[in-house]
Amino acid sequence: PHASTPRGRARGPGGPPQADAVTEADWLTFLGAYPNLIFSFVGHSHENRVRYLEPPTAGRALWEVMTSALADFPHQLRIVEIWDQDNGWLSLRATSVDFAAFGDPAATEGRELGTLEYVAGWTSAHAPGTLDDRNVELWIERP
Repeated sequence: PHASTPRGRARGPGGPPQADAVTEADWLTFLGAYPNLIFSFVGHSHENRVRYLEPPTAGRALWEVMTSALADFPHQLRIVEIWDQDNGWLSLRATSVDFAAFGDPAATEGRELGTLEYVAGWTSAHAPGTLDDRNVELWIERP
């Protein structure tokens, strides 16, 4: 799924603006209406990012965890663990890990090309995310 940031507002090469595009406030209100939703795992923006989101009106707050694609620098995936702390809280641990490309020519070439794109500045400088977006432990009250 996509992140909560606005879609269809022509923020880049994606076509003309859509009058009926879902706004960030509308999306957060929709998500916040689910009392059992605690985390939202998203992609499509090719970067690592973690944000705490609160609906603009009533509803439940949640964490949004974005992970870049394996084809994007820094070519990592996330291991996700959800823990019930038995004290009214849940924690989510998201750890970025490297994948092995040894002996796989396609994976090796993909990693080399993705690194070249990043170093040359052809892709977003925000892709790796900040240190606070990488290996995280997030807490939220249990529904």
